[in-house]
Amino acid sequence: MKKLQAVKDKIVVEIIPDDLKTSGGLFIPENVVQLPHSTGRVISFGEEVIGVSEGDIVIFHRFAGGQATYFENKEIRVLCVNEIYGVVKEIE
Repeated sequence: MKKLQAVKDKIVVEIIPDDLKTSGGLFIPENVVQLPHSTGRVISFGEEVIGVSEGDIVIFHRFAGGQATYFENKEIRVLCVNEIYGVVKEIE
C-alpha cells in the first residue's frame, strides 16, 4: 500500500460522497442537485498546515483543488489550506 504525502500548504482529502436521499428515503439524482460544497476526510497534510489532523472531516467548495483523481482506489483531491471552509468537530 502507498501513501500520498502532501507538501507545504497542501491537504490531500478523500472525497466523501454526498448523501442525496430525502428524509422519506427517496434518492435524488446528482444532476438535479448541485451542492455548493463537498466534504472529505484528510489523508495527509503538508508541514505548513495547522488546524487539521489526519482523519478530520473538512468542508470545501465543490470545485476547489481542481478535478478529483483516484489514488489507491480512492477518489481524492489536493487542496490548498485556504480552500478549506472548516473542520467538522463532534460536540461532547
